[in-house]
Amino acid sequence: MMKKLLLASSLLIASTSLFAAEHWIDVRDAGQYQETHVSGAVNIPLSQIDQRISEVTQDKNDTLHLYCNTGNKSGKAEALLKDMGYTNAVNEGGLKDVEKTQTMTKE
Repeated sequence: MMKKLLLASSLLIASTSLFAAEHWIDVRDAGQYQETHVSGAVNIPLSQIDQRISEVTQDKNDTLHLYCNTGNKSGKAEALLKDMGYTNAVNEGGLKDVEKTQTMTKE
């Protein structure tokens, strides 16, 4: 009985780690982020993405949804993160693209 319980516990722990998390990252500057951003998004300006991405996740399999004003900076962030080994960095484009599918927060 104890072996079955341990096996079941081990499988549960292993299966939960198979599901990568999803994170929204706004790569614009702090002032733009404060005006409006995706609800729940973390602000890491493009110039700081390589130093600060570990504040959001260290799991390189997590999905990183990146956006900016036009898609240019988020495209650069996507390339940089992929070079760093993040396999699921996604350029979601500019705010107008993101607003169609995500809830926005204005401060």
